[in-house]
Amino acid sequence: MCYNALEGGDDVNTIVINKILVHMIDFEHRKIHLSDEFATLNDTTQDYYQKKVEKGLNSNQIKQVVVGSMHEMMLRANQMIESDEKFKEQAKEVTEKFFKLGSVIEGMPNCMVLHVDCYKDGDRVVAALKLNYKFVPVSVLDPDNVRISRAQTLPGIGAPVDEAIIVNVDRHSLYLIEKKYAIDGKLDTYLNTQWIKGEERLTDRQKVSAMTKVVKKAEANYSVKDSQAIALMKQQLNQKVMHQEVIKPIEIVQQVLASNDQAAEESKENLKNLGVDSEDTINANTLTSAIEKCKITTDTDMSVTVSVEDYVNKNNIEIRENTDGTSDIILSHINEINVR
Repeated sequence: MCYNALEGGDDVNTIVINKILVHMIDFEHRKIHLSDEFATLNDTTQDYYQKKVEKGLNSNQIKQVVVGSMHEMMLRANQMIESDEKFKEQAKEVTEKFFKLGSVIEGMPNCMVLHVDCYKDGDRVVAALKLNYKFVPVSVLDPDNVRISRAQTLPGIGAPVDEAIIVNVDRHSLYLIEKKYAIDGKLDTYLNTQWIKGEERLTDRQKVSAMTKVVKKAEANYSVKDSQAIALMKQQLNQKVMHQEVIKPIEIVQQVLASNDQAAEESKENLKNLGVDSEDTINANTLTSAIEKCKITTDTDMSVTVSVEDYVNKNNIEIRENTDGTSDIILSHINEINVR
């Protein structure tokens, strides 16, 4: 049964939820509370579950983990789409595995695990989304005084998904969202190292960071694009998002540096050395509004933030070179100035 759909455009960023099963892990009292029935999306729960599935599957913290076709989670996901009973059976076992691993981590918060069967952009996806409970201060009225205590609450509707195991059944691929906890005296993750044990690929955020690092290096070494390379890279990302085109980091960087063959070729190798391959892509939904702006900073500790399009096309902004080697930044057509 199809409960609902999250729509972001024609065949793009469309998530259709088939079923959700919710289990609760109480690490504090060493208990698992299992649900017998699938969640019902009504006026009270619909928006919450919708947003959480969207937050999980479109998180910029998602990283691909390369595993074999016979990996435990690949086999579980294939079974879960066979029938409701197998879905419930595998969801129970996955929850128990979360419980076993989390029980030995000090300070692991209680959580809900949302087991989801859905379609994302036409692909069948099975996911376990782990939502950690939050603690908030509350006042408790005793007969003689008022004291402050802590109450446990679900993460807010807009809060990110803390951890997740996501399997694209049709593409035979597995993805993780990981969170760091205090393990053996240091902050570390555990899902991949102790459970999945696959080869990690970069997250989308890390891919953008690698692109920025490589372009800045090329700009410094080869003086390409009159110090506009980063702005041009952001412009390319914006255009790909706007036209709903596939975003390939290496392709974009080479387009930005196309005027210098040596810089373009060297940057391609530098990206590969940082873990970005020719076929790697970036999910448009993981990009933030930061790609729409660029920040101009000076050696005198002044900064100006403008839109990428205005900077690249020199709309209402001019950078004038002086004979003494200094530069002037001229902003025009300003109706109002606010100090923040």
